[in-house]
Amino acid sequence: MSKAPSMPMYWDAYLADTTHLTTEEHGAYMLLLGAMWRRNGWVPDDDRDNARILGLTVGKWRKIKARLSDFLMFQGGEISQKKLLETWEKTQEKIEKNRSNGAKGGRPKVSKNKGLEKANASVSVNPNQTIPEPEPEIKREAKASPKKRGSRLPQDWALPVAWGNWALGEGWPEPAVRSEADKFRDYWHSVAGQKGVKLDWLATWRNWMRNSKNPRIINGGQNEHSPRHPNRLQRIVTAAAEGTSGQDWG
Repeated sequence: MSKAPSMPMYWDAYLADTTHLTTEEHGAYMLLLGAMWRRNGWVPDDDRDNARILGLTVGKWRKIKARLSDFLMFQGGEISQKKLLETWEKTQEKIEKNRSNGAKGGRPKVSKNKGLEKANASVSVNPNQTIPEPEPEIKREAKASPKKRGSRLPQDWALPVAWGNWALGEGWPEPAVRSEADKFRDYWHSVAGQKGVKLDWLATWRNWMRNSKNPRIINGGQNEHSPRHPNRLQRIVTAAAEGTSGQDWG
């Protein structure tokens, strides 16, 4: 089941790009996008499975797949769509920020009596309370502040120590973290234009790992696909006990 509550749909852009499709191709494309959204942005590149999802024969799906190939992304045995994947990631970032704000207690409540003491300056309910200063200038400054700009992933990017240790702490073994870091770097270097620009690359990395197909280590045990030597997290703990850093991801 998808982690997103709903799927935004940009109809103007969709219709502008798909006027050449037949009604059957439109239907297959829309159902495929819906399946991607419910599966966290990707579906397996499996003709039989996708034909079943779309209610088509395998032969018919392969013909439509060829017609839709200009819209689709094929990577690592899976299929996605650039705009959908970008929207998925932005939605996950908003959900993560909302969850973080909720954990902090959300926005402070505004008192219903705000300004009452100003209107009745001669009679204060609490004579020791300072009357707050008006805030219109502060609000105007906030509106005039420059918009935060995103950036592309640097060409010489390497996985930062803190990012790798976060992934280890979430249960991924070291080989999986290194493999995903290579995929992460190659993927974002290959994305052209504004779609490859992000405001928060750490949040993008965390969402990438949460959508990873690599198995995690559960409760300190080893997954059946994990190597039999100690993982990165175990080496960090051992190194700390022996007085060494163990923090070099190079």
